[in-house]
Amino acid sequence: MILLLFDIDGTLIFTGGAGMRAFSRALHEVFDIRIDGSDVRPDGKTDPLILREILASFDLSGRCRPGTRQEMFALYIRYLEQEMEKARESGRIAILPGVEDFLPAVSSESDFALGLATGNLEDGARVKLEKAGLYGYFKFGGFGSDSEDRTELTRIGIERGMRYVRPDSVDGVFVVGDTPLDVIHGRNAGASVIAVASGRYGVRELQVCAPDLVLSDLREAESIISFMRNGRGSISCNKW
Repeated sequence: MILLLFDIDGTLIFTGGAGMRAFSRALHEVFDIRIDGSDVRPDGKTDPLILREILASFDLSGRCRPGTRQEMFALYIRYLEQEMEKARESGRIAILPGVEDFLPAVSSESDFALGLATGNLEDGARVKLEKAGLYGYFKFGGFGSDSEDRTELTRIGIERGMRYVRPDSVDGVFVVGDTPLDVIHGRNAGASVIAVASGRYGVRELQVCAPDLVLSDLREAESIISFMRNGRGSISCNKW
């Protein structure tokens, strides 16, 4: 079996800013601060890390305690449901090029299992993908709610994938993402990486990180599937 773990934002969908609006609303309610979304660079980061960096920029690191984090993220999920529904109704959710063909194509292959490797909280990932109509494709994953560290959450996602496909063995693992951090942490987790220039970063910027494959989008499903099958991404289970 080949495990295929996807990032969400900029790789599969754009949310029309719904995620940052929900994050900003929760920040204001819990910490009484306001942020300009243009000043926040969430690309490839986990939700807990984004929160910690924002609080540090306001000299509020001491308030990043388990209780306030729990309150903040509970509000964030509630507001994310609202903002994503507004974005869906107004047509601001965009499924990125090739995704609507690629996901059914690869999920129909008996030797692939699809999951997630995302900095989103698990509930946040569910909300975003449900509103986009894509959630049903993914059977396991690693999330920002598992670890602030993206390498660690990717390892957790891989381990869950290996349990999901048992008793079948895992012959390869690929992470698909749109940022340099997706590439770096996917490699650090022991996976091969497909970088997609569908987000903020272009093909040349992603090539610098030396992923196994760089694509402008996911429109060539058959070619991508063939690439993954042809001996690339073979792994040793002792990496995890």
